[in-house]
Amino acid sequence: MTHGNKVLLEIRENIALITLNKPDRLNALDTGLWMELRSAAEAVEADPKVRAAILTGAGDRAFCAGLDLKEGTTIRLEEGVSPAAVLPQIHEHLQRLRASFDLIENLHVPVIAAIQGHCIGGGTELICCCDLRIGSDDSRFSIPEVKLGIVPDMGGTQRLPKIIGIGKAKELIYSGRSIDAQEALRIGLLNEVWTKDRVMERAYALAREIAANAPLAVQAAKKAINGGWNQTLPAGLAIENSRAAEVLLSEDARGIRSGGVQKKDFSFKGR
Repeated sequence: MTHGNKVLLEIRENIALITLNKPDRLNALDTGLWMELRSAAEAVEADPKVRAAILTGAGDRAFCAGLDLKEGTTIRLEEGVSPAAVLPQIHEHLQRLRASFDLIENLHVPVIAAIQGHCIGGGTELICCCDLRIGSDDSRFSIPEVKLGIVPDMGGTQRLPKIIGIGKAKELIYSGRSIDAQEALRIGLLNEVWTKDRVMERAYALAREIAANAPLAVQAAKKAINGGWNQTLPAGLAIENSRAAEVLLSEDARGIRSGGVQKKDFSFKGR
């Protein structure tokens, strides 16, 4: 397992494992971690063997505790400098950090978040970039930026409503309150909840199930879903039609028509 110090990347066969690696700081986000996350995502995107990815945090206390206030990533106003003068720097700074999250969301393969313990602020915004989310039964979620006098600025105001609905997203963002795993499951933030010792096992089982399918079809389906969810139905259907047509001409579809794709059972039994 190699990559950086704060983000680890391991590729086993056709599954990539990306690990936020600051367990002593509950995998909190700082500029170095953001940049290493971007580099890891770029490495996964460039590897044609990868068919699914898992994103997790080191240790079992937290997936990610949000912004690392000790190391900090916020631009501070110097004395005598007007807020208007520093606005372009703030915009550039946020865009640079957010690019790491955008890369995770736009990876060509499905990404599964494997979450244990606390998932706070930027951590919650990060799992919203993933396609699927599996939590431990002791995991907790919050997006408390307003308590600190700031706005969720890593896509939280845009991605969270699309996952759990605008009303529930407003409730969580405006109040800053924390919810447990069962509530996260009920509102659709989590796909599944498992005991802490089974989360990674289940994530790998699901990743293998995805990886067993025709890769170009899975990747095209992801592009169609992501590309169409902000569109009108006709526009979304046009995107779906375009992606489907591309796959019908691919080796994936020719392999199925000729009987070349073998189905495998990667079912996962028991909780």
